[in-house]
Amino acid sequence: MEISVGQRLKEIRERLGMSQREVARRSGQSAGAVSAIELGKVSPSVETLKRLCDCLDISLADFFAPDQTNPTSAFFSPEEMVGVPMGLIHYQQVHRSTPKAPMQFVRVVVQPGSDTGNVGNPVGTDEVGYIVSGTVEATIGGETRQLKAGDGYLARGGQKQRFRNVSKDTCEYVFVTAAIGF
Repeated sequence: MEISVGQRLKEIRERLGMSQREVARRSGQSAGAVSAIELGKVSPSVETLKRLCDCLDISLADFFAPDQTNPTSAFFSPEEMVGVPMGLIHYQQVHRSTPKAPMQFVRVVVQPGSDTGNVGNPVGTDEVGYIVSGTVEATIGGETRQLKAGDGYLARGGQKQRFRNVSKDTCEYVFVTAAIGF
């Protein structure tokens, strides 16, 4: 199942009773930018989406988790997983998405030229990742490395992180975020 970032943003904003102007003011975006995102005219960077989620008091993981009832089966097909295309980056939660889950497992496919911008997980939520194919430039806590297939990383909650695909090939990696003490 694919989620439109714009539709999801609008759904959450309206559920909270907030106007586009209020979201824009709180996130540092223009009202026109928020409107363009909601209408699907532009795809926000991960960094911009993170700022929007922060002002809506929702985590990126929960943003990607549409309202669902608890699944009755322990098994699920790719069609039942949540996919979120964001420009040159495509995220797919590798399970049925459940709001407020203490752990998220995500598959990411990044096209050449993609850039997440500076993002991070909340303090108390660590992220560990593994590069499946290709190469990606990762900056975590001020340290930058070229990660290739077979390499891994750990980003502690609160650390800034940025992933850029500076190669000519698509890169795929997976990561898990988990609340410490989970």
